[in-house]
This record gives sequence, C-alpha cells and structure tokens, in this order.
Amino acid sequence: MLSESTEMYLKAVYRLTQHESYAATSKLAAELGVSPASVSEKIKSLAEQGYLIHEWREGVVLTPAGRKVALNILRKHRLVSTFLVEKVGYEIDEVYQEACNLEHAVSDHLVNRLEEMLGFPKVDPLGNPIPNRDGRVEPRHYRMLSEMPVGKALVVQALETVDQKRLTYLRSLGLVPGSEVVIQDVAPFEGPLTVLVGKKKVAIAPALAGIVGVSNGSEEHKQ
Repeated sequence: MLSESTEMYLKAVYRLTQHESYAATSKLAAELGVSPASVSEKIKSLAEQGYLIHEWREGVVLTPAGRKVALNILRKHRLVSTFLVEKVGYEIDEVYQEACNLEHAVSDHLVNRLEEMLGFPKVDPLGNPIPNRDGRVEPRHYRMLSEMPVGKALVVQALETVDQKRLTYLRSLGLVPGSEVVIQDVAPFEGPLTVLVGKKKVAIAPALAGIVGVSNGSEEHKQ
C-alpha cells in the first residue's frame, strides 16, 4: 500500500503536467506546501520506485505506473468531492481539503459504490473530469473567460483552481459551473472584465478570468 505522501506527490505532478511538459520542483513545492529540498528527496525516491522520470534541469513527469496511481487517487478525490457537495451540502470552496483527507482512506469498492449512487457523474463540482474505473479521462473542451470576446453568451464549465480564497470569491460573484455569463466590457491595459452573471454585473481581474473555463452555449453543460 502506497503512503499518503506518495499519492499526494503523484497527484500533484499529474495536475501540474496538464498544461506543462514537466512539473518543476519549485511548483511542486508550492503546490504541496513543502520545501524544495524535501521535494528533491521525494522525487529521487519516487523515480527509484518507477513512478516518476526526472529530467535534469527540466522537472518530472509520471511514468505509466505513476499515472495509474495519480488517476486512481484523483478519481477518489473527485467522487468524494461530488458526494460532499451533492449529498452533504458542502459548498465548492469548502470541499477540497475535506476530500484530500478522505481520498486516502476510501477503498476502490466504496468509491465505485459512490459513483453508482451519484449516477456516474462525468465531472466533479469544479468541472474537473472524473477518471473512470479503467483510469480513462474524457477530455473537456472549453476556453478561458479571459480569452473570450465581448458580447458572446457563455456557460461556465470549470474552475481551474483549488485555492479556497479564489473559489470563495468566484462563488460570491456567481461564477460557478453552470452559470450563464456575458462579457460586457474589457478595460484596456490589463484592466478588469465587466461580466454579466445572470442578471448581476460584476468586475473580475484578468488573472481570475484566466482560471474560469467557459463554452459557447449550453451543449457542453448538458453532458
């Protein structure tokens, strides 16, 4: 049985390599809240065990064995998160740490039963795809709110962050998966976006708009 630390590291590498070729040591340290020295030592150990490949001056990537572990723990995390939001009443900004605590304790059998009870959801409350029992992840197709033109009707599909403060703020604005939004204006020189969320007009910084995934219309939202 793998340690909780190993599962956390492999999950973090998976997350970081979704948009980059390698997971840098510094970013792993920031993601996990540990020192770069601790990360370097753990990387060496995981590479020796066959879970990571460490490219000098580049960073790390998962081996097939490491990817299998990462997807399994992500499956547990995202199904537990879905359960806590849909059945227990947690908000999307409250659930991450609770799911992190539980993901290492639940068995594959229990998670499979949760999946059945929840109706085999494809995504978690943040819009992240839930790996299936075979470790396959269905890709999601959306663009970031910061990239979209003024005046186009959009639907929020995903929030690409686990930072509680950012999630709390986005939720307070109504920018959560399923919300209908329209960009009304973009201030020059990296100024804020003015966005109509339902019937409420809000201002959002480009950096935050850059973690809000949206699609044109409602087709993707209905999946």
